Amino acid sequence: MPDSKSRTLLADQHFFLSPQLSEGQSSDDDIDLNIIASTYRSIIDEHAFDEMVASWEAKLASSGGDAEHPKVSKGLFSQLLTFRNTLEKLDVPTENDPLKLAVSEVPGPATVLSPNGNVAVINIAGERAFGKRQGAFMDAAVIAPNSLEDYRALLRAATGQGNAAQAILTILPATEGYGESFLAEGYLIRVPGQSGAHIAIRSLEIAWGPRIAERLQQAFGLTQAESEVAHLFFRLRNLESIAIERGVSLLTVRTQIKTIMAKMGAPSNIDLMRLLAMIASREHVGLRGEAPVWHDPLGREKLIEMPDGRKIAWTWMGAKRGIPVVMLRGLPMTYLLPGDGEARLRDAGICLYVPSRPGHGNSTMDSSLDVMSDNLVALRVFLDQVIGRPCLGVGLASGTLPLVVEAVANPTRFHGILAVGFSSGIDPSGVQRLPQIQRIMLQLADSAPWVAELMAKSGHRMMRQHGLDWYLERAFRHTPLNQQTVRNPDWTALIRNACEHLLKQGHATFVRELQLSRHRMDTALRELLIPMRYLAPTEDPGIDLAACRQLERINPLITVEPVTDAAELVFYQRNDLILDRIIAAAHRN
Repeated sequence: MPDSKSRTLLADQHFFLSPQLSEGQSSDDDIDLNIIASTYRSIIDEHAFDEMVASWEAKLASSGGDAEHPKVSKGLFSQLLTFRNTLEKLDVPTENDPLKLAVSEVPGPATVLSPNGNVAVINIAGERAFGKRQGAFMDAAVIAPNSLEDYRALLRAATGQGNAAQAILTILPATEGYGESFLAEGYLIRVPGQSGAHIAIRSLEIAWGPRIAERLQQAFGLTQAESEVAHLFFRLRNLESIAIERGVSLLTVRTQIKTIMAKMGAPSNIDLMRLLAMIASREHVGLRGEAPVWHDPLGREKLIEMPDGRKIAWTWMGAKRGIPVVMLRGLPMTYLLPGDGEARLRDAGICLYVPSRPGHGNSTMDSSLDVMSDNLVALRVFLDQVIGRPCLGVGLASGTLPLVVEAVANPTRFHGILAVGFSSGIDPSGVQRLPQIQRIMLQLADSAPWVAELMAKSGHRMMRQHGLDWYLERAFRHTPLNQQTVRNPDWTALIRNACEHLLKQGHATFVRELQLSRHRMDTALRELLIPMRYLAPTEDPGIDLAACRQLERINPLITVEPVTDAAELVFYQRNDLILDRIIAAAHRN
C-alpha cells in the first residue's frame, strides 16, 4: 500500500507551498514581466490566459536542465501572491454564457435543452417544475398534448429540419406547487460554432405587479384601456376570453391588440407576450433564476459515510441488479452515457457503477493524503461496501490509474481492467506531444503546483464568466475530431455536466486531477496480474502507438487496441465500441 503521506503536495488555497526562490536579478526578467502582465490582464481579458500559459512555457524552457524545479525570483513570487489575493477579493464575474443567461433572466422555471432533449442548463425552479437535473434527458411527458406538435417542431428546427423558431407551450409540472399547468415560451438559441441550436423553455407565469400599467403608459404611450387589455392578454392569452372578460366584441379586442403591438414594436403575438413578460419581470429584480449546484442528473446517487465523516458518493447506469462493472472517470469531461448507451447496458444486464472520486461531485477530498492514496481510500471503501466481489474495472484516462494500483495491491478485486484513453501516468513521454496548454499545466502540476493552482483558479473564473465554450475552445481546438464533437450540442450537454461534476468543490480538484495524471505507473503495470485492454484513440495527440506497444512487452497480460476516429473525447466518439468491450468483458467472467 502506498505511503499515505503526500509525495505530490496539493496545490492548496493559500499558497502554503513554498516555491524555490532565487536571489537577486536573473536572465528571466523579461519572461517574468510577461508572466506578471498577462496574469493581471487575465482578470479582464479572456485571451490573456493563453499568453500567461505561453510565458510559463518560456519560463520552463529557460530553466534548462532544472526544468522540473523552475526557480522563481522573490519579486515574481510577491507579484503572483498579490494577484492571488486580488482574485480572492473580486466579485463573482458577470455570467456571459448565453445558455446560463437564458435560465437566469427569469425568476420562474426555465431550462435549455439540446436537440435530442438533454438538459444543458436549468435553474432551481426548473428542477422542481420539470423534475429534471442538468445532464438528464427530458422526455415529452411534461409537455401538454396540445403543445406536443409545437415542441417537436422546435426540436426539428434545432437540427435545421424546420423553421419553427419559437412557440408558446403548455407545461404539465412534474411536481406540485405550480398548479395543473403553466405557459412557457420556447425558442431557439444559436451558439456560434455549434452544429445545432439549443431550445430554451422559460415560464411565462410572472405576477403582474401594480406598477406595470404605469410603465406601459409612460414608456409606450398606451392608454389606460390598452394597458388593461395588455394585462388581460398576458394573463389569458386568448382574444376571445379577453372579449368576454371586458364585455366587448372580438373585433374590438383585435383592434386594440394591433394598436398595442404597433406602439410596443412587437411584430407578433409571441413577441408581444415576451415583451410583456420582460416588463413584468422587472417587478422581480433580485428574484433571478438561481442556478443549482451539481446533483446527480440520474437521480440515483447514494452516499457512503465513513466514521471520520468523509463521504463517498456513487451512482449507476444500466440494469439496476445487473452484472457489476465499476467505472472511474478521468480528466476528459466525460462520464455520462447517452440514453441509447444506457439502454444497451440495461438490455445486456450490466450495472455500470460510477463512484465520484475524491473532490468530484459530492465525494469528500482528504488533502492530507497524496492524490493516489486519497483515491485508493475511497475506491476500497466503495468496493467493500457496494460491490463485494470481483468485477470488471473501467478507467477513463487518469481514472485507470487507481484501478491498476489497487489491482496490484489486491489481485482479486478485479477480473480485468478496460483502460480508455491517454494518461501521462501510463505513457509519460506523451506529455511532450500534447498541445501547449495541456502540456504546461501537467508540467506545472508536477513541478510547481502552486502555479498550476493559481492558473486553475484564474481559468475557473474565466469559465464562470465566459461559459463552457471558453474552456472547450482551449481544451480541444488543436484536434479537428474533438472540435467536431464539442460543436454537437447533444454531446456538450453531457460534457457540461462533467465539468460541473469536477468543479463542484472548486478548482483544487482540477489540480489534483492533473497531479494524479502524472503518477508514474511503470512498476504497477509491470506487476499487474490480471488482463488489461488499453483502448488507444489514434487521434489523441498524447498517443504514440509504438510507445503503447511497449506495454505489451513489459506485461503480456496487457493488450493494446488502437481505436481509430477517436481522440480525447473517445468516450463519446466511439461509445458503441467501448460498450461492446464492456459488455463482452463483463459476460466473459
